[in-house]
Amino acid sequence: MGVEATSSQPPADRGARGLLRSREQQITILYLLIAVTIVLILEVPLIYMTVSSFKPGVEVYRVPPTFFPTEWVLNGYQELLELSNMVIALRNSTMVATLASTLGVTLSVGFCYTITRFRMPGMRFFTILMLFVYVLPGILLMIPMVRIWGKLGLTGGLLPLALTYVSFTLPFSIWMLRSHFAGIPLELEEAALVDGANRAQSFIKIILPLARPGIIATFIFTFILSWNEVLFATIFASSQKNVVVSTTLSNLLNERSGWHSWGMINAAGVVATLPVLVFFMLIQRQLVAGFTEGAIKG
Repeated sequence: MGVEATSSQPPADRGARGLLRSREQQITILYLLIAVTIVLILEVPLIYMTVSSFKPGVEVYRVPPTFFPTEWVLNGYQELLELSNMVIALRNSTMVATLASTLGVTLSVGFCYTITRFRMPGMRFFTILMLFVYVLPGILLMIPMVRIWGKLGLTGGLLPLALTYVSFTLPFSIWMLRSHFAGIPLELEEAALVDGANRAQSFIKIILPLARPGIIATFIFTFILSWNEVLFATIFASSQKNVVVSTTLSNLLNERSGWHSWGMINAAGVVATLPVLVFFMLIQRQLVAGFTEGAIKG
């Protein structure tokens, strides 16, 4: 029947539909090309850094340059292990970013649950004030932070750096989590209270599981923010014992005129990127789910 109906249509209508399908295909191909171009622009520097970390020293400076190495070597990684403190920096960055993210997300969960479930005077003002703090330049926050930790005797260590990251990432965490908690229906918690659960039980068994994608997404981004931060790390983690990944990379680039090769610097970039990349790949589904739910509920 469908064939008969199609064949019974005037040739002008069939031609118009064919032109419409052809135009839709062209638009789809155009969008695909734009998407591929954007991905290449974003990923080419990372790919070039990775393949350059395996190039011999002479090939790094070859003119004209080559994209892929003619010989794959590990000299850059050997130099990195022998001449830098990258292993210590990876350990310290992992500790600092994990502590800062855990504390920041825990405080954000409590704050967002409170402002979405209870009405208190001035809460909206404090929420806006927190977001205002987030948009301030980090250099403005550095001065009071140095004074505060100095008064408490916490200067020059990883703990003040992690606590500084909590204050730095907390507004961002609250901003991300607020829409997730606001989107959870109050009726679900009220039904649990009617069934005999107390406030803590309803929070643990109902609210937290429903907000889990948002909590995971927030934890990932606060972890990445803490991992990549340089300004506060330069102040609080300047010693060789407390050095972190961001300051190690900065030192390698600043000292390049001395004895560090580009192979070693590229290897350091790969090693610094690898933990975050693996972390992201392991929980990318929860991250996408968190963003999707946040966008819908927001």
